[in-house]
Amino acid sequence: MRECFVIMPFVSELHYFYLYLKRHVEQLGFRCERGDERVLTKPILEKINDAIRNADVIIADCSGRNPNVFYELGIAHAYGKKVILITHDPIQEAPSDIRHYDFIHYSLDEHVTFLARLDNALRNAFVEHYESLFQRAGLIFAEFTSATQAQMIPATKEAFLERVMSAERNQKLPSLDDEPAVVEFVLPRIIADIADVAIMTQIASWLSTKFK
Repeated sequence: MRECFVIMPFVSELHYFYLYLKRHVEQLGFRCERGDERVLTKPILEKINDAIRNADVIIADCSGRNPNVFYELGIAHAYGKKVILITHDPIQEAPSDIRHYDFIHYSLDEHVTFLARLDNALRNAFVEHYESLFQRAGLIFAEFTSATQAQMIPATKEAFLERVMSAERNQKLPSLDDEPAVVEFVLPRIIADIADVAIMTQIASWLSTKFK
């Protein structure tokens, strides 16, 4: 499951907005939290630093030009994290150093538009990894069918990505550098007829010999 860390001012008026945001993001298959959520013995700054370093994506609420938010945003950029910027303020009020980034504006009367834009931003944050998995899946499918002489057709890109994103709700996607994990993950999902027990048995047999 992917980790989403939310950076925002710790002010009471944003508490219910955070709970609303957290619920929606977790429905998309992420684990979502912010810095004051876990009770740990380490100092708060160290806890936030660890959370940012371990997160797959950061949502940063820049409303109110809060200095702590911008400090933590700097940490996220230093780690090269994928960052989605949101704000309740007019976009032109963002500090000049970050004004050139895309912001998602939110308000109570535009929550549908906000959530649609947030969903799109979260998908786009990982589109490169999804595309890479699809390209690898095509090559692995060709290798498998050539080695086994199996007669089958590949799933469409849309079906493959839907399966990948569905699986991602319960597990982390494999690193592209981990060849055995990538093959085991993508091969069953690039087969069009995943309900064919004989095909799945053939896949399991091939995998058991490929990485001996």
